[in-house]
Amino acid sequence: MTKIINLPILKNAGPTTTLCLKNLSFGSVTNTGRLHQLWHETCAYVCAFAPLRDKVVLNIADGITGCFEGGPSAKPQYICNYNMLLVGTDPVAVDRVGHDVVIAKRIGMGIQQEDKPSASRFLDLAQELKLGIGKREQIKTEELLLG
Repeated sequence: MTKIINLPILKNAGPTTTLCLKNLSFGSVTNTGRLHQLWHETCAYVCAFAPLRDKVVLNIADGITGCFEGGPSAKPQYICNYNMLLVGTDPVAVDRVGHDVVIAKRIGMGIQQEDKPSASRFLDLAQELKLGIGKREQIKTEELLLG
């Protein structure tokens, strides 16, 4: 395998989100049950290993249908149509944008009142490891409307 195209789903796991970095990291190591206590560190550090870091060329977060509560395996009442795909070469930037979308939905539905910095610590760690951009104000986005 020389290239990886990452296809996560736009969803939550408690007050945080599981998109590109979680999909890559927890999908690449075994016995992940023991790593949930180190969730943020696992999401960042595993993705920094060369076999992943150097091969991921595209990330497509499926937000056509996702969830905002009860994830990663949501109950039907928490499944929603975000009606979007988040596409980018930078998994950290895609995660940041996706995180903001899911958290805004959670706040809008009254599940939480604000985004807590501790919920996106994995993005800060990933940016420190130079895996991508984790600060929203530094991410350039384009919206494409189809149909």
